[in-house]
Amino acid sequence: MIAEIERLSEAQLGAIVMLAGAEAFMHPELPALIGAAVSSGAQRVGLQTAGALLSVGGNTPGALHAGVRHFEITFLPGDEAASAGEHDRQLEGVRDLFEAAGRARVKVAISARVHICRHTVSRLPEAVADLVAAGVGAVHIATAWSAGMGPSALSSVTAACDTGVVNAVWVDVVGVALPSGHAMHELSTVRT
Repeated sequence: MIAEIERLSEAQLGAIVMLAGAEAFMHPELPALIGAAVSSGAQRVGLQTAGALLSVGGNTPGALHAGVRHFEITFLPGDEAASAGEHDRQLEGVRDLFEAAGRARVKVAISARVHICRHTVSRLPEAVADLVAAGVGAVHIATAWSAGMGPSALSSVTAACDTGVVNAVWVDVVGVALPSGHAMHELSTVRT
């Protein structure tokens, strides 16, 4: 994997490398992977994490010291009883990241990818508000819209978009057609 990162970075001068997949901080070679991206000349190095492990040991200072400046938090809104503890750890990890970046005098960009289904969509506006309060600068909402998600679910998605607008945070949505007043939140990808 390290050789692959080095080839990519060298072939595409100034490449952007996002280390994504399973929890990044659980990968035994994470420091070497980050080092390979940085030493090969990657312009930006990002890391995808659930967020809770940002508060563990030296994970956050280590990632910042190695050159990671972009973080994507995967966040799953759920029922309060089942997920409150995990969400608290994720949000604490985001806050710890901002504090560590301040101490290191480096700027970081943090976005969140929020996956929803018919069981969790009602908690979406609250999830966006929690992420914004923790310091996330962009929220990407992904859904596999199904027959079980009707008008009330759409109201939750548009309320989440409004929460982002009110707080000057980018919110985009994939997987659902939004009403015309919220069409600006539908993510379209154009590759050049």
